[in-house]
Amino acid sequence: MQNPMNAIRLHHTGGPEVLQLDEINRPTPGPREVLVRAHSIGVGLADQLVRNGRYPWMPELPTIPGIEMSGYIETIGEDVTGHKNGDAVIVTNVPTRSCYAEYVSVDADFVVPCRDDVDLAEAACLTNYRVAHRILHTAVRARKGETIVIVGAAGGLGSALMQLSKDADLETIAVVRSDSKASFARDQNADHVINTLTEDLAKRIMEITDDRGVDHFIDPVGGEKFVGYLDLLAPAGTLVLYGLIGGLPTDDVFAAQCKRWNHSPAVRMFSIHSYDENPEDTSKDLSMLIDMIAEERIKPVIFSKLSLGEAVLAHKQLEEGKVLGKIVLQPRLD
Repeated sequence: MQNPMNAIRLHHTGGPEVLQLDEINRPTPGPREVLVRAHSIGVGLADQLVRNGRYPWMPELPTIPGIEMSGYIETIGEDVTGHKNGDAVIVTNVPTRSCYAEYVSVDADFVVPCRDDVDLAEAACLTNYRVAHRILHTAVRARKGETIVIVGAAGGLGSALMQLSKDADLETIAVVRSDSKASFARDQNADHVINTLTEDLAKRIMEITDDRGVDHFIDPVGGEKFVGYLDLLAPAGTLVLYGLIGGLPTDDVFAAQCKRWNHSPAVRMFSIHSYDENPEDTSKDLSMLIDMIAEERIKPVIFSKLSLGEAVLAHKQLEEGKVLGKIVLQPRLD
């Protein structure tokens, strides 16, 4: 093997143990591609869904998971402009993944320069913030002063939603399932925290909103409880599903909306794959978010930094539900 590298690959789907550290050939960038050497690799929900075979856009196996990375440009392919070797960059490789590796060859349009004053480990978390930004400002078009429920508010994407909601002057209701996560959400300046292990979700939401309901309810779970959240919306409120932790909703969602016609509820499914063919918006979003880190308007919370070979441990931690913020993998630990 002339130019070997280490990568985490899936040869079949299943639990965390199916993540396999393999030695494979380092990719060569083609036209309009760059080769990026990884500094930090984000671990998140999309990776879990690929690993267990429930991702709606499942790749053929074997595959290298991972959609987000920070690092340095190692090699420039033909017809690439605006980048040079050695540049610090952020990779958001949602269309083709492959970031759980020491190197990734990626379309240069999905590679964004990183400021010198921004930590590369934090920069590797920004795909979560990009999803959160688009949910808030495109999917629901949230306005100052509106109320928003964030389910899973202590996770990587949940904490991104929390921080961007606060930046947008929304009234936040963080929904979590443990005392430690409730404490974390308070540290993230949530206006209200509901621990569903000890509190009734519907009762608390109606207490907080004086029986009006919330303007926006953001859910990564789905499953059998999803349509019931329609009853927690304010008139003309919006219920958003952006993940499938609990699978697709088990009831007829449109029929459920029609039963509640007098409240005009809206339901939206959201996926960042909507922007797979729109690298201009991707670059614009990430550049804005990099500036927000530098301006201290947002602060990615890194739960742990693990070596690339500890990907199994990273996914076990996610499965245990104890992660506060984001896990990153690093081929060379800081």
